[in-house]
Amino acid sequence: MTDEAPAAEQPEAASMRYSSPPGALLHDATPAAPERFLIVPVLAAEPIAGAGADAPRFLLVRWADWPQPAMLSLAPPAAHDTLDAAVADLLLARLQLTSTGPARVSEHRIPVRMGAARFGFTGTGWLRAVLAPVTGEPKPDALLAGADVLTLDEALAALSTEVERMLLRDAAELAAKLGDRG
Repeated sequence: MTDEAPAAEQPEAASMRYSSPPGALLHDATPAAPERFLIVPVLAAEPIAGAGADAPRFLLVRWADWPQPAMLSLAPPAAHDTLDAAVADLLLARLQLTSTGPARVSEHRIPVRMGAARFGFTGTGWLRAVLAPVTGEPKPDALLAGADVLTLDEALAALSTEVERMLLRDAAELAAKLGDRG
């Protein structure tokens, strides 16, 4: 008989479940290397004048205090949530759009200067595109000034930074791969 209490069970390390293309290189976000996802909703392809019958339509949002269209962002979901659920919840709450398939995570991460307020530092963080197939007519919430449905070329021209354009191209690559399977 000993005076020692049994060792407390240690919770498993927090992990994030992704839906992504097979073989995608995924990295866990850490306080030293924070990661954010830029969500790229893509509407079901319908004929667009001058853009081809199968051209995907990408959705960008507009904020009242920022004139250029932008993408919604999302921190990695909590350990017991999936990226699919987090993206679907965000798009339903912010734009009244319904997810029609799994969120696809880009293999590429783009390094950017990023603050981590919870940890009190600024350093290198990572951005990654997430393609989210959706249906519905976008109805932005009260915090958004609007939403634009654009072809890839229009969306690339509308974005204000090369980092955003790189992320949109990554998402468009994922959309093309999905289209090839369909």
